[in-house]
Amino acid sequence: MSAPSAAPFAHRPRVPRRAFAALVPLLAAAVAAIASWLVPERAPEIPPGLCVDSWNMEWFPSGYIEPQAPTVEMRRIRAAARAVRRAGVPDVLLVQEIRNPATCRAFAGAIGDPAFRPVVCSGFWNSPTNVSLQQLAIFSRLPCRTNGWERWTARDFVYPPRGYAWAVLDTADGPVAFFDVHLKSNFIPEGQDVAQQTVLNRLKRQLAAEQVLAHVARMRAEGVGGEPLAGVVLAGDFNTAAEDPRFADETTLRQVLEAGLRDAFEGIPEPERPTLPANDFYPPATFDHLYYAGLREPVQRTVLPHVSVSDHSPVRAVFPTNAPAAR
Repeated sequence: MSAPSAAPFAHRPRVPRRAFAALVPLLAAAVAAIASWLVPERAPEIPPGLCVDSWNMEWFPSGYIEPQAPTVEMRRIRAAARAVRRAGVPDVLLVQEIRNPATCRAFAGAIGDPAFRPVVCSGFWNSPTNVSLQQLAIFSRLPCRTNGWERWTARDFVYPPRGYAWAVLDTADGPVAFFDVHLKSNFIPEGQDVAQQTVLNRLKRQLAAEQVLAHVARMRAEGVGGEPLAGVVLAGDFNTAAEDPRFADETTLRQVLEAGLRDAFEGIPEPERPTLPANDFYPPATFDHLYYAGLREPVQRTVLPHVSVSDHSPVRAVFPTNAPAAR
């Protein structure tokens, strides 16, 4: 989810097209789809090390707030799996906006790597009888020590939606804790006071960041099973950007840096790495971030190619290790 409106994208206006005008792009898409099946998939060479990806999958597998026909959703699951294979299956993939554990299993199965599996999938709810369709999940090829997910805790009048997921995975250099977040969007309901809701959305993100960083600090201090952590990764859709003037008053990302984590994309100007491409209504934005501590500086950090399955592009960082696992 995202863009300074950020709410379910089903609520965004969609521009109608005349059938004739749509014919050419539809044919092009059909040809591309056929070619994607016929041309063998050749994953790029991933540098040795711990490869970590993060991806907001946009109401996966439906692409809308409402579930779609099973055949449509299965096509989207297969398309997402092909995108992951073409980019190279990472050691760890943190995803946002995935529906449920069954979707996690179907997606992992479609990737076709027996070692790649979901290690945690959240179970947030919007009400006692309404399970959220926007869950968090962490997939990995590495052994999992422990995992879990937490809902955000409200404070005063600030009620952040959802929560965060986490897992401690065994890497070549020791246990690393991974935290997956999807912070409050910038969506403002019709008829609401824009200035007031903008401030409220910002406060929800800042409160959420404070809570996940408290968990990060505890794990860095205590380790796991009596063993110190080799590192920490915090990634996901933060729905805010450091250099964007629209968020100049927000402290969410500064809180992360002040907690001792580093931006994996440090030194790359924000305008050169948008993760949410522009559309007819919104400018490009860099809402997807990957932070780390304890690990060595990444040998690769990149925004992976955009695919039609989601409005967000995945981000990747590869951290050098003493003995990277074979892929």
